[in-house]
Amino acid sequence: MKRSYVLYTTLFAVVVGVILCFVFVFSDEDIQSQIASTFEKIDIQTSHQSTSVPPVEASPDEEDIDTTDALEQIQEIDEVYYSDTIGAYLVLTKNKEFFEVSGNANRVNASLILSNEGQPYRFGEFIGMRMISEDKIYAVTANGILVTIERVEGRWTEQRRKSIKGLASTDRLFGLGYDEETKRLMIMSRLADTPDVELLYVQERTLKEDTGKDSETQTDSDVAPTSKTEKADAKASEPKTEWTIESRKPLTTEGMSASIQQKYEKFRGVGLVERQGRIYVLDSEELVLYTINPDEGTMNGQMVTPRVYGSTGMFLQDNEIFAIVRPDVFDLDDFVSVD
Repeated sequence: MKRSYVLYTTLFAVVVGVILCFVFVFSDEDIQSQIASTFEKIDIQTSHQSTSVPPVEASPDEEDIDTTDALEQIQEIDEVYYSDTIGAYLVLTKNKEFFEVSGNANRVNASLILSNEGQPYRFGEFIGMRMISEDKIYAVTANGILVTIERVEGRWTEQRRKSIKGLASTDRLFGLGYDEETKRLMIMSRLADTPDVELLYVQERTLKEDTGKDSETQTDSDVAPTSKTEKADAKASEPKTEWTIESRKPLTTEGMSASIQQKYEKFRGVGLVERQGRIYVLDSEELVLYTINPDEGTMNGQMVTPRVYGSTGMFLQDNEIFAIVRPDVFDLDDFVSVD
């Protein structure tokens, strides 16, 4: 009896509660309107979800590059730079090709063939590449030619090349860095037939209008055949600036261990990576990673364990230094951490 009494009492309370709720709440016209609107939205959303939508197809663009077997397009890698700004790899090859590769390294986003046609200077081997902004890249060659690759209307294009002024015939250039604060390029040089290494600071400067000097000196052998009109137009549109050696900082090796000092005598550097106020350069033949303090003008080195013989350069990704180990095609397995 007690169980039946409790059961009937509970049921009675529930029924009375429902009736009172309906009387005092759902009888209100505003509340009824809100409830009806809510159920209507739910019904519309359900119908949209149940309707199959065909996939959106990208409009064809004849100028878009073919990304089939994208990584196989990138052969004989010379320089690699990873950009945190755009989350992509920037690649230069020995065949003078430029590629932008997606951050997951499975797609070529863009490509560009660097051409000598109409250019005042022919270039040699690249010694480094830096992304200055999301729309501008600088690359420098061993013979002191500055190559500017700029994104114009969404596409990478090569701008007019410039010769860096003030280089000596004894300069043996390697590595490229960029000082954001002073807007200067940094290049390393080992003077020919000497143990001396210098850090060169290269500054862009504007030429005075009344000097009458062009930013470049050209010869017929340097320039591809063009009409006089084309030459005049190119000269008129070219900004009157030049890149020149602003200063040279000799680097001392005081404090370097005897074993590293011995290897340093044969030093041939590749790459230039900046991290936390220090500059790193690799001697892949002697397996030594050198650290430079540009403020103090000192240089020291330590052995690296990975086999990075024949490395063409280095780059920084996620604050970790990687060496490029001469891959035939673009492959992350050929980039070795040297930290």
